[in-house]
Amino acid sequence: MARITAALMLAAAIISAGCATTPGEKSDKTRQQAALDNSEQTTGSVNTKLKSGPQPEWVSGDINQYPRVQYITSRTQAKSMAEADRQALANISNLYMVDTKQFDMSTQQALDAADYELNTTHQKETAQTVAAPEVKRVLESIEIVDQWFDANTGTYHSLAAMPRNTGKGFLQNQIELLDEKTREHMNQARSNPDPFIQAGRIAMAWRCQQLRSKLQDSMRVADLTGRGIEPEFDIKLLRQDVDNLLTTLQIEASALEDDEDAQQIVAILKGGLKVAGLEPTTEYADYIMRGSMETAIVGERDGWAVGYGQLKLVLADKVTGELRGTTTWEVEVPGLNENHAIRRVYEKTEYMLKVRMRDVLMEMAMQ
Repeated sequence: MARITAALMLAAAIISAGCATTPGEKSDKTRQQAALDNSEQTTGSVNTKLKSGPQPEWVSGDINQYPRVQYITSRTQAKSMAEADRQALANISNLYMVDTKQFDMSTQQALDAADYELNTTHQKETAQTVAAPEVKRVLESIEIVDQWFDANTGTYHSLAAMPRNTGKGFLQNQIELLDEKTREHMNQARSNPDPFIQAGRIAMAWRCQQLRSKLQDSMRVADLTGRGIEPEFDIKLLRQDVDNLLTTLQIEASALEDDEDAQQIVAILKGGLKVAGLEPTTEYADYIMRGSMETAIVGERDGWAVGYGQLKLVLADKVTGELRGTTTWEVEVPGLNENHAIRRVYEKTEYMLKVRMRDVLMEMAMQ
């Protein structure tokens, strides 16, 4: 499951601000305040305002007050009320956020492709998620609607709920918008004869559909039929189209700086291009990829010398000199001594470039 910290913080902030709308019948301010008062308590202590009598039916049975046909619910248990509340809120709010772990490329490009926002928190483990700008409005409809303390086990239970139609309607709207953005990118690709630009536009469409696929998973939860909205585009075929276009490019490898490392940099670039299916060429090249490498010893760790390297890549049109894209990588590796550490910096950079050259070119095409 993707980390839910960012979504959790948004939802918790909404409740703390007292602006959450209640699903169904509003719970009174006293119960909501009890949840807030209890959020600061330590494990094992009991808030006197918190229910601690017989076990409510919703803890392990039917949630009759919030029927499944009308509400999306989450019931959780933890060693503190604050943690139980966080988990319950996050289980629902996570449906509307997409964790950046899902992306193996620049998150910013995914956001640019789909008009989404980046949300960052630093709670426990740093987490980043992407979401539509309107997602806060949806999170406002999620509420902690009931709580219970099991005095026998010292366990806190929390129940969160939101109107199903609110969640389903938002997801449906977002999926339709992402499909529309995908069509726009595909139309732009079809209208341009440059394979590099075509690859970039289709890559943007692919990004939109990646986000859409995550929301489709959530839609299957919100949709009582479990079907969601079947996709119009095939993600695998979109990525395949991008790769096919990239492998038609004629690229010459060169060094940005005329120094003692230039020959080694050119060799690294040629290796990356070749593994990616692009035979590097100097004749009839449409583009030229230039690279430069800065290396240094940045310290010592557990008796090992720590080497640092920064690789800068620039892609330009060979005829016009027009800049097509740039990227910068940083690597840090240990070595037996300083010379060994620097050598390993080059080796790791070469390996990374061979593994990710197509992604690098796609990243540049999307700029």
